[in-house]
Amino acid sequence: MITTRGQVVDAAAAVAVLVVGGYAAQESRNPTWWQWVMVCAVAAPVALRRRWALPAAVVALAASGGILICGVIPVEASPWLCAAVALTQYAAAATLPPSHSVPALAAGLSGAAGLGLWRPAALLVALPAVAVPWMIGWLVRHRRDLAEQVFEARTARAVTDERLRLARDMHDIVAHSLSMIAMKASVARHVAAVRPEESLTALEVIETASREALIEMRRAVGLLRADQDPATPRDGDQDLQTLARRTEQAGVQVETTLASETTLPPAVRLVVYRIVQEALTNVVRHAQATRCTVNVEAGTESVTVRVVDNGTATVASAGAGHGLRGMRERVAAHGGSLHAGPHTDGGFAVTACIPFRTAGQGGQP
Repeated sequence: MITTRGQVVDAAAAVAVLVVGGYAAQESRNPTWWQWVMVCAVAAPVALRRRWALPAAVVALAASGGILICGVIPVEASPWLCAAVALTQYAAAATLPPSHSVPALAAGLSGAAGLGLWRPAALLVALPAVAVPWMIGWLVRHRRDLAEQVFEARTARAVTDERLRLARDMHDIVAHSLSMIAMKASVARHVAAVRPEESLTALEVIETASREALIEMRRAVGLLRADQDPATPRDGDQDLQTLARRTEQAGVQVETTLASETTLPPAVRLVVYRIVQEALTNVVRHAQATRCTVNVEAGTESVTVRVVDNGTATVASAGAGHGLRGMRERVAAHGGSLHAGPHTDGGFAVTACIPFRTAGQGGQP
């Protein structure tokens, strides 16, 4: 069994109590064997106070009272008894719930009161030796319990946030891919008889979109390397171009402008990807647009994402589900802002500004 540092400290304290008590007993008179047993009964609980806190406190109190009543040592040499009582009272309050440590406190106060009846002056030493260590131990335990509650609350919050993140990722992946698949399936059904070659092209798009959706879903649930965010796109510009190609396959012409002065952090790159993905999904599903532009401009401290179409969608139709809300949550988590609404030249516009910090930036965030 490996001895912990706390057990070593307790053993050293018990040895010190034993040595001092033995010296006091030797000075008082020539102690007999049972008196040595009583001295050991005071020291032993100190060594065992972490493992058996309540029995240790009770035994230390009983042995200390017996030593004083039997006159093993003079009352003037009793501070070492107070030290043993204080250590065991502290351990009881610090390691046990109040329902178990209060009996030790009550027994200690009763013993101090009885000692005060015998020697009133001794009450001034015995009472603080019992009450003060117990109160300190209770405060330590209370603070530790609060720290555990805060830790549990933070853990639960982290789990909830992770669930929400996964839910947003799955929504973005499924909504975008299924929109492409549904549209191309409708095209294939209508032209299968008259233009079979176009039907085959639509089926190829469906196959590609479904396969890529499965890959993204695996990434979203963490089936890739554990040292990366499984949902983070591997190549920001390349993945955005892939989104544009998918949208064009659904019949919407996409013009992309990607300007970057710095390498975006992975978390910010994911937000940019999801915003563009959700905005293009809304263009296909709601806007009835024929053309849209995707503009991503990354500076040294922020990145701006702007997706504008020439369709007819309104805020109500484009944001009826979780799409716009999910985008706002993602942007807000990074201290950014998002605006979605009708564009001055017609159509619908989504604009997001996301601040970020690179590894080389100093100062306060």
